Amino acid sequence: SGLQEGALEELGSVVSGANVFILFDTSNYMYKGRGFVFAQDAIADFVRSLDNLNRVAFYSYSRNFYRAASLTSDRSQVLRGVRGTVNGDDSALYNALLMTLKDAAQYSGRKVAVVFSNGPDNSSMVAPEDVDELAQSEGIPIYMISTREARLDPATSAVFERMSASTGGEAYYAKSWRDERKAFASIREDLGHLYFLSYYPQPNPNRGWRAISVKLTGQKSKKYRIRTRSGYRPIPAHVTVDAAAPLQ
Repeated sequence: SGLQEGALEELGSVVSGANVFILFDTSNYMYKGRGFVFAQDAIADFVRSLDNLNRVAFYSYSRNFYRAASLTSDRSQVLRGVRGTVNGDDSALYNALLMTLKDAAQYSGRKVAVVFSNGPDNSSMVAPEDVDELAQSEGIPIYMISTREARLDPATSAVFERMSASTGGEAYYAKSWRDERKAFASIREDLGHLYFLSYYPQPNPNRGWRAISVKLTGQKSKKYRIRTRSGYRPIPAHVTVDAAAPLQ
């Protein structure tokens, strides 16, 4: 399936501005050495570096989910939220990410979720598959940044990689605070090079997952690297979606 299902309707140019939802792990996984402080610094630098047209929300989680700064263009409000994060206990990552995605779904335009998580989930009530399905349905790329702690857990790293790949994001594993900053810099670069494409698929009885394949053609395209969502889930017809909003 994919773009070959129907004609390409339009190719959007780079659109300035996106709604960026940052989710920060404050569970006890973060309190090893000075990992918590380094992560705060990396997130703060990322927030400062974003284009002024981007709006940012900042959330944190351990067992509970905390909205430290609602979606805003005020960087100082977001930075206060980052610096105000405090120690938690167990990790309910998937609960928190589901709530983050539900908040993001309320807004039109481009949306991305940026998650800093240092370890596996040990207290969520929802499954990662539920989180992944919502992100796919709403078209929200998920970027996962973690340290070696999560990489040491094969099940967690597999979920992070699958979730980011299926939504058009990417998973990063930072061995040091320098790697954390590089990961955030890579995400910032992505935000400046996003394209919005839409098309009308041919009639298809499949109401579940539909794969998408996007390819560049021509000799000149060989010097470029493209990363896209691997597919999508159709939204029921009775749900209104402002698909053109990112191009306005």
